[in-house]
Amino acid sequence: MSVVGIYLAAGNSRRMGNDKLALPIGKMALGSLALDTAVQSTLKQIYIVAKEGDELLWMPDRLRNHEKCTVLPCPNAEDGQSVSLRCGISHAKNFGASAAVVLLADQPFITAAMIDEMLKCWNSHPTSKYVATTYEGTMKPPILLSSEVFPILLNIRGDKGARELLHGTLFTQGKRLPCMDHRLLFDVDTPDDYNLLLTEQLDGEK
Repeated sequence: MSVVGIYLAAGNSRRMGNDKLALPIGKMALGSLALDTAVQSTLKQIYIVAKEGDELLWMPDRLRNHEKCTVLPCPNAEDGQSVSLRCGISHAKNFGASAAVVLLADQPFITAAMIDEMLKCWNSHPTSKYVATTYEGTMKPPILLSSEVFPILLNIRGDKGARELLHGTLFTQGKRLPCMDHRLLFDVDTPDDYNLLLTEQLDGEK
């Protein structure tokens, strides 16, 4: 079974006020951290959904040219996360993927082990519609989505992500993997988040 990664990196950074993916974190940019992690996982193909015209200055050449990585310029990405998601899912469908792992470019602390655990879970339960990360019962990205739900995802509109569709009957048709450390799911949306990220980074280097 072929599972691809969909790396959502086409957000508007409205709450940050500038391009958050280019913010420096040590020797790397924020947007490259989770991508570097995804490349180290067992995912074989990663679609990087970027804004049309993005020069990808946040992405080092070794990732831009990596054999696993394909950049997908996404027209109208400013219309909401669903546009980026549809762009990635459409390519995953055309690729013939049996599932896709949706990853956010502003979640710098996810680990390759988290991604691989989702893949292992889905390989053990291939009829599941999804495998979701949870913290205290709430679903968070990253999330693995079976190709069976691709048609639903291709019809969402507005600023909605995949997890908002996993309710009702569909909610009972997937697997949920609890995450014990909320820091692994930390996402950077505001200047305060970025300052906190820098603090966490410095603490980790001590």
